[in-house]
Amino acid sequence: MFTIAEAKKAGVSIDRLRSKDLRRLGYGIYARDDVDLTEADLLTALTRSVPGAVARGLSAARYWEFPLPASSQEWLDGPKVTPVQLTGNGVVHRDTSILLWTRQRLPDSDIDTISDLRVTGRIRTWLDLARELSLDDLVAIGDHLVRIPRPWAEAGRTAPHATPAQLTAAVHEFRSPGGPRLREALDLVRVGSDSPAETALRLATMRAGLPAPVLNVRIRENGVDLGEPDLAWPDWRLCVEHEGPSHLTKKQQDKDIRRRESREEQGWVELQTVAADLRHQCRRGVRRIAEALRRQGWRPEASAA
Repeated sequence: MFTIAEAKKAGVSIDRLRSKDLRRLGYGIYARDDVDLTEADLLTALTRSVPGAVARGLSAARYWEFPLPASSQEWLDGPKVTPVQLTGNGVVHRDTSILLWTRQRLPDSDIDTISDLRVTGRIRTWLDLARELSLDDLVAIGDHLVRIPRPWAEAGRTAPHATPAQLTAAVHEFRSPGGPRLREALDLVRVGSDSPAETALRLATMRAGLPAPVLNVRIRENGVDLGEPDLAWPDWRLCVEHEGPSHLTKKQQDKDIRRRESREEQGWVELQTVAADLRHQCRRGVRRIAEALRRQGWRPEASAA
């Protein structure tokens, strides 16, 4: 992908740009017709060519692979193209069908440079999403930023993307109409949620008045390692495992069965949730968890006391 300015600098003629093996994407952006385009390609071409331009907002969030709602995950969805978002200080180009600009001066500490791409850093990106995403979506991203990496799943990364203290400092320094929502989200962010599904279940059980679970904490009973369930209520020996797509393989299913049997042998009850439990603000999931807690001896009045 390249800009018309880059093409002219390389000696490419206007007639060549009209060739059928190239396509014009608008705003003087061209690409070869035989390659799959990515949003990062477009953002890189723009930040390479426009001095001071920085990718921001949902474009930055998609670059950092934040856990976004389905409606915000795709830049190119069939024939539909979601405008990419950039900001810059000084000369800012006009909005088009594929570009949304803002004029803003960002401190260098808020910008990451990866080769030719300039993009807002993870924490700044989270702050900027306050006016575009719901409270729960902001909490899910906050959980994603502070979660401790799993060595077996994320080779080479040992530290979280951010600490709760860093998020707290950033929110308190942020001056924007989205500030109140960020402060509310910050109060709900927890270390331990490994996925948006786990965050959604935690928030829903909390709002339903159920006891607060511990998150991905290792359980041991009588010297037996029972693993780290997604959510657990040790006082009632209940744990929840959310069964996402990764649990559909035969190998993983066999592992899950052996794990559940081991927990049951030690007096624990394991409740498995699926996608249907997350619908309608996790209504079914909350009902199932509440019923399991009651069977294990929990009483709402005792929790309130």
